[in-house]
Amino acid sequence: MLTTKVIIVILCCLLVSSYGQQPSTCPDQGSGNYGCFDITSQGNCTEVSNKSPTYDYRWLNSGVDSNVDWTITCGDIIAYKIQGYTGVWSGWYVPGVNDMDTKVNGGNGLRRLWSYFYDHNHSYIICKPNNINHLNGC
Repeated sequence: MLTTKVIIVILCCLLVSSYGQQPSTCPDQGSGNYGCFDITSQGNCTEVSNKSPTYDYRWLNSGVDSNVDWTITCGDIIAYKIQGYTGVWSGWYVPGVNDMDTKVNGGNGLRRLWSYFYDHNHSYIICKPNNINHLNGC
């Protein structure tokens, strides 16, 4: 019983000492909030607007592959729009959330709507790794 109490006291002390202390090199942002976070490894996201059809068969034949964006654009497309032949733009599609094509394709294959990048104008928001974390070949 005494051993259990001693262990609990030690754990509580360790928790307070490890959680409550900040390195002296971290700037005080006020109210005891010390900002000591390295965000240099974050990538950037940009919008690519009104892009012409790519005529790249990889979009057309990608099926439900959720990584074809990395293969073709070296980044993660997080949302996109398609311009129909009538000139009307779709709403935003998010890969894996609301972007399955309802059209039945050859061989009853399923595909994502970004397959229309092949022959439609399109816009997208893409996030790419920074120079430190770039992919080989990109």
